[in-house]
Amino acid sequence: MDQLNAEKFKGKGALDAFLNLFSLITLGWMAIAIGMILFQIIDKFLSPGAVGYLSVYSQSSLKFGVASALIVTPIFLLIVNLLHQNYRKGTLNHDSGVYRWLTYLILLVTALNIIGRLIQLVFQLLDGDYTLASILKIVVVLLIASGIFGYYWYDLKRHDYSSRSMMSQIFFGVIVAVALASIIGSFFIIDSPNTARMKKYDQQRVNDLSGLDNLINVYYNENKKVPADLSEPRFGQFADPATSEPYGYRAIDQTTYELCADFDLAVEDERNTESYYYGYGDKNWYYHDAGRQCFTSQVYDPEVKPLPVR
Repeated sequence: MDQLNAEKFKGKGALDAFLNLFSLITLGWMAIAIGMILFQIIDKFLSPGAVGYLSVYSQSSLKFGVASALIVTPIFLLIVNLLHQNYRKGTLNHDSGVYRWLTYLILLVTALNIIGRLIQLVFQLLDGDYTLASILKIVVVLLIASGIFGYYWYDLKRHDYSSRSMMSQIFFGVIVAVALASIIGSFFIIDSPNTARMKKYDQQRVNDLSGLDNLINVYYNENKKVPADLSEPRFGQFADPATSEPYGYRAIDQTTYELCADFDLAVEDERNTESYYYGYGDKNWYYHDAGRQCFTSQVYDPEVKPLPVR
């Protein structure tokens, strides 16, 4: 009997390995993507510093999670469905060494994840270092890992693929429901493509003003005065990313100058910047209003009396 089975499945090892390994990789990717989305939703509403300079909420992480979940979830479901069809038709062996090794690998990884998160939860509770956000994140990981462990433990013991399993249908139904709920929920807090584009432009403008500020300080160290204008080639590398127009500049005196840029969006200043900028002018372009904004700055020179900070 074993010899007949061996002949029946001969030459199918590569396909067996491909489908099982592909399902394992997409499963892990999907679980990470859904976890990433839920983490960012938790951080958005519950984490300290969820907005502003010390933000733990990341639009980029949320978008990557949404993109991954949108693409990887249907691929995982398709691969598993194809795998089960082959088991049902008898073209692949559900008891093959490849399947059993990879399934036990999934069980090992999820079991270690569950143990690690439980240890983390108990430690944080005993140490008093916990927040609602941190506990919810641990719960999210526990639920995802427990669901994967429970299903694959059941699937490992399953031998009859002649009909659809109610447990499998429930498992895959939960996956679809959680993935859809996570993705739909994220669209309520994610930036639109146009807003994301404007934020990138504004960030580039901030970086350019910082770059110009550094070059002006270099110029001052060489000439003991700020440039009269920004016509030198060294300053020409900076231009508005949307219009390609040069940034505004005005020399006020030998040590003081003004830099201007047109911003698309306002960014709220949520911290005291006086200690951060050490009194060398209003260089706080990291926090700006929308529209034309000008910042009075002064070169860094210990011998020059600093401007009062606004």
